Amino acid sequence: MDPHFPKLAYDASVRRLDKQDETVTELRARTGVVLATSALAASVLGRPALDARPAWLAALAVVAFAVSIVACLYVLLPRQNLVLSLIGPRVFEELYPFRADMAEVHRRLAYDLERFWQENDATIRRLVAALRIAAGALVAEIVLLLASLSGILG
Repeated sequence: MDPHFPKLAYDASVRRLDKQDETVTELRARTGVVLATSALAASVLGRPALDARPAWLAALAVVAFAVSIVACLYVLLPRQNLVLSLIGPRVFEELYPFRADMAEVHRRLAYDLERFWQENDATIRRLVAALRIAAGALVAEIVLLLASLSGILG
């Protein structure tokens, strides 16, 4: 076997895991924007909407605000189960017996990184779903607050 082949697989696996790290960082940044927008909408439109009629629109807006906040917090909380990088000493200990065969080291690391990617993927999918819920709740919050203020349904 060409000794460069396992290195190629390892490099591809590292890039794939790096992409996941970038995705999580981007998700958290976007979540921060949704969280800030939700809080801003509630603070600017919330008080006047609570005084307006019908009150049930404002109540629904408060529920949408709460859903948005909870979903955002779910995304922003640290995740213990995400593996986005390797721990050097652990790699050293586990692969020390293969130190003379770098092709085998790269092969094993490629499989480990793929396993980490697969495990991370389920968590990242849940984070994406939570961000979608937060964004949808934000839209509902703003629409309900504006409807309450305009008195369209009252």
